[in-house]
Amino acid sequence: MDTHQIDYLRSQGHVDRAAGAPDPSARLTELRSALGEWRGEPLEGLPGPGFARSREALLAQLRDTTSGCVRAELECGQYGAALRRVHEARERWPASETLLELNVRILEAQGRPDEVEPLLTVWERQFGRSTVHLRLAPEAAHEPPRAWPVPRQLPPQPPDLVGRDAQVDQVSSTLLGRTRGRSRIAVVSGMPGVGKTLLAVRTASEVQPYFPDGTLYVDLGGFSSREPERYEHLLARFLNDLGVRPTTSTRDGMLAAYRTTLADRAVLLILDNALDEQHVQRLLPGPGSSAAIVTSRRQLHSLWVNEGADIVNLTPLNRPAAVELLRIQLGEQRMKLATPFVEDFVQYCAGMPLALAITAAQILRRPTQALGDISRGLREESTRLHQLDLGTEETSVRLMFETSFKLLPSKAQHLFWQLAVHPGPTISWTTVRALRPDDPVGTSNAFDEIVSMNLVSEISDSRYALHDLIRVYAGDLAAQRSASERAEVAERILEFLLQNAAACDRLLDSARELPIGEPRGIRVDVPADAAGAMAWFEAEYSTLTAVIGTAEARRLDRYTWLLPMVLVPFQWRSGRNLDILRHLTGALEAARRVAAPADVAMVHRMLGGTHRRLGDLARATRELRNAVRLSEENGDVRGAALGHHTLGVMLRENGAPGEALEHLTLALTAFRELDDVLGQGTALSGIGVAHYDLRRYSVGLDYCRRSLTLLGGTDDVNGQAYALFSLGRIQVALGDHRIAVADFVRAVRLYRSLTYPSREARTLVWLADTLALADRPLMAAQAVAQARSLLVRLGESDPDSAVERLRSQL
Repeated sequence: MDTHQIDYLRSQGHVDRAAGAPDPSARLTELRSALGEWRGEPLEGLPGPGFARSREALLAQLRDTTSGCVRAELECGQYGAALRRVHEARERWPASETLLELNVRILEAQGRPDEVEPLLTVWERQFGRSTVHLRLAPEAAHEPPRAWPVPRQLPPQPPDLVGRDAQVDQVSSTLLGRTRGRSRIAVVSGMPGVGKTLLAVRTASEVQPYFPDGTLYVDLGGFSSREPERYEHLLARFLNDLGVRPTTSTRDGMLAAYRTTLADRAVLLILDNALDEQHVQRLLPGPGSSAAIVTSRRQLHSLWVNEGADIVNLTPLNRPAAVELLRIQLGEQRMKLATPFVEDFVQYCAGMPLALAITAAQILRRPTQALGDISRGLREESTRLHQLDLGTEETSVRLMFETSFKLLPSKAQHLFWQLAVHPGPTISWTTVRALRPDDPVGTSNAFDEIVSMNLVSEISDSRYALHDLIRVYAGDLAAQRSASERAEVAERILEFLLQNAAACDRLLDSARELPIGEPRGIRVDVPADAAGAMAWFEAEYSTLTAVIGTAEARRLDRYTWLLPMVLVPFQWRSGRNLDILRHLTGALEAARRVAAPADVAMVHRMLGGTHRRLGDLARATRELRNAVRLSEENGDVRGAALGHHTLGVMLRENGAPGEALEHLTLALTAFRELDDVLGQGTALSGIGVAHYDLRRYSVGLDYCRRSLTLLGGTDDVNGQAYALFSLGRIQVALGDHRIAVADFVRAVRLYRSLTYPSREARTLVWLADTLALADRPLMAAQAVAQARSLLVRLGESDPDSAVERLRSQL
């Protein structure tokens, strides 16, 4: 048979001669001739499995010959021809790793390395196989030794890092191995836009001289819209940058070469924008002189545990630093023009460096006349995030938040918008748990995800807050939910806070009966005592006042009147009387719409008591008489008794003890009719003090002792303390200073147990004066000093004058 008559044999002959060719040019000529013999599909039209296997083998030979031809074209410098041929071949054999590698080498030879990464990424995604070995510098190990350039890869840094000196010092100390008990790894975490990258780059630039073998920087893309960088790709890149070729190009081989290199050299790594711990863990240096800064929006606590990393949690800038940052970015002249609006810019950017930078850019690119428009855009929540958007992912506060939000699991996303329904400014863990009482474990896990993502900050033990701008973003998400969903969440929050506030209120004033009802499906944590109740109110106060506003805005009358009412005893004890007036004004209107007349009368009594504390006798009298009238008109004996009692106390305090006795006696009669022990006890002490004012000391002493006897069998600690205080005053008038001191001391202890500083201070003043009369000046001075300290805590700027005022009032 003449072999020249058969195309396959002719092709194989060319291939064989190419193998023995003396140079690449001759080899290329033979391989092109070999490929020229192939036309159409081999064994086309021949059916059966045998022919199919033969066809497959022939195509494999064609693929190998094509690869050889591309390789020869590459060696001969015919890059254009090689690229055209490899593209055609890869369309026929897209899964061929050999053809992919040739494609990569051609692009590198043509000086087009930027096209390599997308090519490999698409191929990996399509076929699910690693291309990491193709990312290593080709044949580096076989090249003659040469001086490898030391990599210095820090990105440009603007000169406006302010308010971060302590954090720069902390990170620097860690990188240089000076932080006791920590490795040379620093983790900088914080909310989006807080300046983590800037801090990392600035610190790296300062310590760079301590790392002579190079500075490697990479944006890991953990929170961008693009796919995050994979660690094996980064290994290949870092090895190339450091001029190292691993013995084997497997992942393990590269990792071993990488770790060995970092251990032997002093290299600084900046691993910016890490998605999580796993994203960076295998890239971190071990023992040695190398160090790393990791930045992430997540809290990477496991790196503290497993890698000995030092954690730096970056928070928003304080006001002076925010103003300084704005000044640096605007320049002095522009800053002067912006002076009338600076407070708005700083307040509504809420210390976020990115927001301040975007605002500065808006100011600089627009005419001076637009400063007012920029300020208005920030002031309105509906336009604030739009104002803080320059159109790219890196210069949009909303897009920054969005990339973090989309990485949350679905349950965490659902919980996140619910947090915006809560009016803030803070939220306790128990309130978070109340949002999903049917799934405590799921709620806990979801909230942990939000906290870990730095979308919520823990500001104190088990108390959290949304940053102002994050709250606006979360509010926008909430607005996308149905009105019924939002209303359900709001009422759940309101009912939880109302039930828990009522439980604390009962510890402060057990005699009051508010129509709140039993909690259903709500966990109520009752403090152990009145001091615990006061502490709970103090912690939740800003939240409770905010939710009153929510209730008013949503016209939820039940909460609009009941929430202010449960706050009153706490507000009286902590001196927040003006807050009471502000809240009870709306509460009265709501109570008139939905509450019983007895409850409306109770609101009037609370208003009267508050005006009394503020020294407004006329308004106090009017409110209390309204309360008595309402109660009597509706047959509310107890309400009328309470009104008469409060009116009597007020009249006595304002110099009308005779008229006060009339009201207090009416109250006592009614309380006896009702068999109300607490009411009787408080009325008896009031009558006793009125007799004291009338200088009927023995009569007053009898009434106050009867009061203490009655109240001693109840949990009305406040009533017991007041009876003791009144007994002490009467004993002073009778000249028995020893017994008076004992009564005052007991009263002080009870008020202290109640966390009732205003009453404690008043009693201490009387105790001090009595001690002075008893010729015990040192103890008297101590008592006055304690009173002054309490008055300062209550906001008195001149405690000495306040002490004299307490003396004059009594």
